[in-house]
Amino acid sequence: MHHIVRIGFGAAALCIGLAVNAADRGSGHFRKGELRLDTTHVLAVEVDEEVDAAQAQTYVYLSSVVLDAAKIATAFQPGSAVDGQLGDGSAGYVRICINADGGECGLYFSHNNPSASFNSSGYGEFELVAAPAGRIAGRWALIEPGDFFGETYDFDLNFDVAVTPPPGKPLPADGGEPGKAYRAWTTAVAKGDIPVLGALVGDDYNSWRIKSDDENDVKAALKDLRDGTPVKATILRGRIDGDNAVLWVEGKDRDDILRRGRVLLAKAEGDWRFMEADLDSVSD
Repeated sequence: MHHIVRIGFGAAALCIGLAVNAADRGSGHFRKGELRLDTTHVLAVEVDEEVDAAQAQTYVYLSSVVLDAAKIATAFQPGSAVDGQLGDGSAGYVRICINADGGECGLYFSHNNPSASFNSSGYGEFELVAAPAGRIAGRWALIEPGDFFGETYDFDLNFDVAVTPPPGKPLPADGGEPGKAYRAWTTAVAKGDIPVLGALVGDDYNSWRIKSDDENDVKAALKDLRDGTPVKATILRGRIDGDNAVLWVEGKDRDDILRRGRVLLAKAEGDWRFMEADLDSVSD
């Protein structure tokens, strides 16, 4: 049975015995079959991916190796940043997703050597307890083992940790210079203007295909971009951190499918370049 106890974060200031500068604490285990991960390190990051910044989620990572919270909070794809820090040895982590309203939004287990992964939501007992502003504390436990296709699993995870926010500051309503560069990008994609796309692209995967001497590579790259890129994008908001900027955008692609999500741009040699996009199809 799944239980959620929500305690407002603002009430934490009234909670006696919780020090504002308390050391981060995380412990527990996750077991899947014969593989058991005992966690010794903890961190938490605020994940700002939704159009509405008020709906930002918190990811709590409990791991067997030290992870860099700043790198994860900065990453456009936090999961990739975490996986890249596990190394080649036997190591793993559990990620607990927590919604803005204090409810759980999933647990993800990942392990290297041996390789294993697992997703879960709605099982066990999840509880948040009062914590000072900027921290999150609680427990998620499934004491009685569950069964997944004949393999049992259980976990007991505890955390009390400071939350690392995403870096940077808001961009102007029109997206500023990064917004201008992205609008030029979408126009070039719609027109199939390869010279302009070659000048604006910064992502390695798209870059080599757009700049390839093989006409088939170029055509394939353009088709992939057109299938998911708005013909004309509306910039909903943006955030800039040094030479990196994230835009939240929406617009219909050439197939009249409404796309909404995030776009990453990076500044190189004085110009903003398109790096990657994470756009979903949504209903009007």
